[in-house]
Order: sequence, then C-alpha cells, then structure tokens
Amino acid sequence: MLREAGTRDPDDEIVVQERPELLTFCGFAGLLGSIIPIIAIFYATQVTQHDFIADTISDLARGEKKWIMDVAFYFNAAGMLGLAIASAHAHLGRAAWSMGILFLAFLALVVVLLGLWDEFGATAEGDGMAVHTQLTFALGPLYLVGPLFMAQGVAGEHPHMRWMFIIAAIGWFVFAVAFKLVPTSIDGILEKIGIGATYLWTIPLSLLFLNRGRRHLRDGHHKRHQQG
Repeated sequence: MLREAGTRDPDDEIVVQERPELLTFCGFAGLLGSIIPIIAIFYATQVTQHDFIADTISDLARGEKKWIMDVAFYFNAAGMLGLAIASAHAHLGRAAWSMGILFLAFLALVVVLLGLWDEFGATAEGDGMAVHTQLTFALGPLYLVGPLFMAQGVAGEHPHMRWMFIIAAIGWFVFAVAFKLVPTSIDGILEKIGIGATYLWTIPLSLLFLNRGRRHLRDGHHKRHQQG
C-alpha cells in the first residue's frame, strides 16, 4: 500500500544515517591496505636479496618476484578507495574534506596503474622515461596535499589527528625531496621512510572509520535492546 505524500516510514531513516557496516568494512580495508605493503616490502627484500637501504620499492617490483609488490600495490589501492568511500559517507568537513576524498580516489587510481604498468609495459613513447617513473611523480602532490585538506575536518573528531595529518604531509615532502637528491646508494631507505610518513594519514583515518562504525553498531544494538 502506498504511503501518503509527506509521510515517512520510521524504517526509512536508516538510509539517511551513517551505515556502520560500511564504515567498518572501509576502515578495515584501509588498515589492510596500509599493513600489507609493509609486509610485502620486507618479504620481497628478503626473497629477492635486495639491498633494503639502496633499492627502491620500484626495484622490488621488477623481476620474477614482482608479483609480490604488484599484490601490495593492489591492496594499497583498495585501501585508498575504501577510505575515499568512508570519507564521503561520513563527511567530516567542508570543501577541503571533499578535495581530500578526491585525492584518496586519485591515489587509488595511480597506485593501480603503478602495478598494472609493471605488468604490461615498461617505457613511455617520446622521452624514453619509464611510465612507471612518470606515475610516481603524481604521488608527490597527492600525498602532500591530501592530508592537509583533511586535517581540519578530522580535528573535530580527534584533535591530535590533525597534527598527525600535518606531520604526514611534511614528512612525505621532506623525504620525497631528499629521495631525489641523495645518491642511489641510500635513496631506497629515504623512499621507505617517506612512504612510512604517509601512514600517519592513512592508518589513523582507517582507525577513525573502523571505530566509528563499531560505535554505531554498539549504539544500534543498545537502542534496539532498549526498545525491545
């Protein structure tokens, strides 16, 4: 039976509220997308006998064992996409937060392309620079500006996270620049530290949504228990 215009079934309210299962899943995906690459880097370094200090992540993504880092790239991209979805669903800011969402989505795209290009191609036409290398240049502004855009929005939930996001951006910038300037004998470790700095953005954001989703689940169970 059709409801009269202007009336709302109480159950319809569920569609305008934050979905706890979505936030929990996306938060877990973001966390997994940060942890898996760390494990992959150490594992790939061990099985390929690469130099942890000198060799870059791109070096690990070449050769017979490149699938290890390719899988890590895809997990990382899935995590970024999950964080973008959760950030859009539980929108915590204004225009800057929206820009941060777009940057997370763009990061997911770039990371997927990094993995795919190792698989299907090696060089770009024209200047001869590897497409993989060209794609890495896109990471610079995304990892720098993304956390800065979201810092103010997250401050309303957890003030200390604002500073973590800012430190993530600064740490990434400093070590990304240093990576381009230092000799190749030590650039690998600086790259890894720079990537590690970005985790001060993605891991806290993952935990924020994971805990937010779990809190909504507990509140929902408590409310239904009271009504029952």
